[in-house]
Amino acid sequence: MTTKFQDKAHGLPDISRRELLVFDFDGTIADTSSLHAEAFATTLAPYCVAVDYERIAGLSTPEAMRRLLSWNGIGFTDELVASLSTSKQEAVRRLIGSSLEPMPGADAFLRKARHRFPIALVTSGSKGTVSLALSALGYNGWFDPLVCSDDVARSKPDPEGYLRALDLTGVRAADALVFEDSDTGVTAARCAGIDIVDVRLTPWPLLEVLLP
Repeated sequence: MTTKFQDKAHGLPDISRRELLVFDFDGTIADTSSLHAEAFATTLAPYCVAVDYERIAGLSTPEAMRRLLSWNGIGFTDELVASLSTSKQEAVRRLIGSSLEPMPGADAFLRKARHRFPIALVTSGSKGTVSLALSALGYNGWFDPLVCSDDVARSKPDPEGYLRALDLTGVRAADALVFEDSDTGVTAARCAGIDIVDVRLTPWPLLEVLLP
């Protein structure tokens, strides 16, 4: 993607001139991938469903459930998806309460960035789960707005969440920067017209060095 501002030394979008930094949560800020994978596996164990979490990373829980059941040839109703989604969310919340950690380097970046920029969060997680996780990490009140799956009709890879964040802050897409870790999230940000940093490719310590 051609960016409005480019850090020539590192080939990354220039952070310093942005008016808003927008973060994904799971796998970007919080090291939750293994916790979500375990919660899905536990919930779907009675159905003998194998969970390849990388294939569903970034999706809302109901959409992930639909895909997992479909891929395994299991018929389902909206009521079953809702029930399984609730069970999975309860399972992951128990895990978050006991073993959640930030992604390596993410904590230092956020602690520095939040004093220099407005920061927002756009996630496919439910508000209850994300709020619990933010509290566990000590990040309550850091992100404004906080856009969760409950706040939109269409989750990532649809751009609705990112467009909502722009609308709530009044910041143009060209003046914002998104930090993501999944293909679905990257697609959502790109469709919203926002420059992206893929944290799978660029470690947080390098990004911290680029902060003004």
